[in-house]
Amino acid sequence: MKYLLSNPSISLLSLLFTYFVLPLQAQETIVTYIKKNGGHTSFKDSAAYTSIIRSNPNTAGLYELNDYYPNGSLKRHGWTKVADSRTLHLEGTVETYYENGNLASSAGYKDNKLSDTVKRYHNNGLLKEIRFFFKSERSPNEFLFPERDSRLLYYADSTGRVQIKDGNGKFEVSNKKDREQGQYANGLREGHWEGTFNKGENQFEEWYEKGLISKGITTDSEGNKFPYTQREVQPKYPGGIKKLMMFVAQNYNFPKEAIKARVSGQLLISFVIEKTGIPNDFEVINDLGYGTAANGIEVIKKAQKWTPGYQYGLPVRVKYSLPIRLNLLPAPTSSKSQ
Repeated sequence: MKYLLSNPSISLLSLLFTYFVLPLQAQETIVTYIKKNGGHTSFKDSAAYTSIIRSNPNTAGLYELNDYYPNGSLKRHGWTKVADSRTLHLEGTVETYYENGNLASSAGYKDNKLSDTVKRYHNNGLLKEIRFFFKSERSPNEFLFPERDSRLLYYADSTGRVQIKDGNGKFEVSNKKDREQGQYANGLREGHWEGTFNKGENQFEEWYEKGLISKGITTDSEGNKFPYTQREVQPKYPGGIKKLMMFVAQNYNFPKEAIKARVSGQLLISFVIEKTGIPNDFEVINDLGYGTAANGIEVIKKAQKWTPGYQYGLPVRVKYSLPIRLNLLPAPTSSKSQ
């Protein structure tokens, strides 16, 4: 699920990519050209980056993964248990890089979950933060507020000024749009925090006890106050995502042309859950043709209204990616009883 917030980064399920097998120094590789929206393309020139997996595992049974920017510089290096870009299962150390070649992050993964120590760096190469995850996080990103499952051990700004050392200190960050400040104790947020968001239009105050929010209040530009006890709340479909997928499976109308062409595979459709809970802004990431995507969008529109997502006590627009598996089973053969 990618979120339409300050740091969009989340999706429901892994995206599906087309792959091609090419020889490279006597090793077979799986090469994937990936577009900006996460979809696949057969043309390198239209890709946001290229993903390459060596199909021969190392002694630990892991496959080497390398992603590259269009300029040829390394974007990500790591290891996966599955030699398929459609179903990456990260394991061990995974490093990401800025386009200028500087290291952006170094993280440990265990069973496809972020775990242990994570280091992040500023674009200029200086160390930004060291965070220790005491509970593995499957989809780490800024929206999920990693404070819940980790301790911040070190933090420094882009000039190298250290704010947090050994888990203690005053955190203070600001840019041209927003700011945030508060105290860390033993790696956890503690006491009173305050700041702004949405380009300074809204102010917030939060009170923490050993890393957990006990109370939060947002004040908007008109002076209205919105209390909350969770900084981020994800949208919810009535009965859960499984119920949505069951509804789609039971109500999807297979196009006649697709039936004739014996189309099968997986659609991937993204959409935004508006502040009203209604899905909108549909985008087809992976299409199977013959009108299959249009019918997928149609059935999602017919589903129930969602409970919207919230940030700082206010409703926000949130983007999801939903896979729809289409599979035409062969017609059963008839036989006469004897």
